Amino acid sequence: MTCFYYPNLLGPGIFARKMQKYTLTDTGLTVSAFCLGTMYFGTKVDQQQSELLLNTFLDGGGNFIDTANNYAFWQDGGVGDESELALGRWLRSQRRDQIILASKCGARPTAFTGDLSTVKLEGLSASTIIKAVEDSLRRLQTDYLDILYGHIDFQDYPIDERLEAFARLRDSGKIRVVGTSNTWAWRVAESNDRSATKGWPEYRFIQQKWSYFRPKYNADFWVQRLIDDAMLDYVDQHPQITLLAYSTLLSGLYTRSHEVNWPTEYDTHDNHLRMEVLETIAQETTATNNQVVLAWMRQQRVPIIPIISGSKRDQIEESMGAARLRLSAEQMERLQRAGE
Repeated sequence: MTCFYYPNLLGPGIFARKMQKYTLTDTGLTVSAFCLGTMYFGTKVDQQQSELLLNTFLDGGGNFIDTANNYAFWQDGGVGDESELALGRWLRSQRRDQIILASKCGARPTAFTGDLSTVKLEGLSASTIIKAVEDSLRRLQTDYLDILYGHIDFQDYPIDERLEAFARLRDSGKIRVVGTSNTWAWRVAESNDRSATKGWPEYRFIQQKWSYFRPKYNADFWVQRLIDDAMLDYVDQHPQITLLAYSTLLSGLYTRSHEVNWPTEYDTHDNHLRMEVLETIAQETTATNNQVVLAWMRQQRVPIIPIISGSKRDQIEESMGAARLRLSAEQMERLQRAGE
């Protein structure tokens, strides 16, 4: 069984200055309570600033770093190499065995004209997966990935093909553990059942979009998929799987006033009510809105690792400060029920 974070182990109030780490016994990996996302490192965030943010994260006790082989191709001048290249330059001065490094394959563009709705993505054929990992290792200047995600769960490719490719990479020592992102609970179950019969690696990490505000039912997030009740139920029954959430702070939405225009997909009466409760609890705890969101996320019935990010040092430090925040059961209940 996975040895992981459970809210009632924290005790009340503020505790350690350094971020906690937890050993995931089913994988042998020891990860920090938060994961640092590096999507815009090398594009919107230059090399010097990227390294400042990475060092800030490490200095605060973090060790779990997330990238992908397509970050950030949609930025001006970007091709998808930039984040991994920035990380690779920084990794040269680090102890590799002290860092848990995750990357992804499957969503790198084969053709892009500036319109995401028509972009051609590489997919998850066996040959593409093998090549993607080789290229990522070269850019990252490392011999192995701790975690490899299938970035989008394309249903065009047989699951046997991708799982067998993951097994080849694992057996060659180029990856340690596999994960999946932007998928459905039934697909994870199907894949893990198949792997169990074949001796292939099973998914041990799942990464989905998720935050405190609830989007409109018809919101279009392109290929991104949210954590839903089916996924929470599945992971609850399979504690060997670790669930991560990205887009946790919705690009600064929780710092906006009620008068500022919100993104259409989140501009609902329900979310304005949730913001009121969020602000009240932030005042009660002397925390920021962002910190309350991250603490709420960590105290769900299924343990969730939030992916945090930013372009400034104080943004990373603010998010990391949420590791010291413990919400009461009554505050969690108010947050959960707000807007109902």
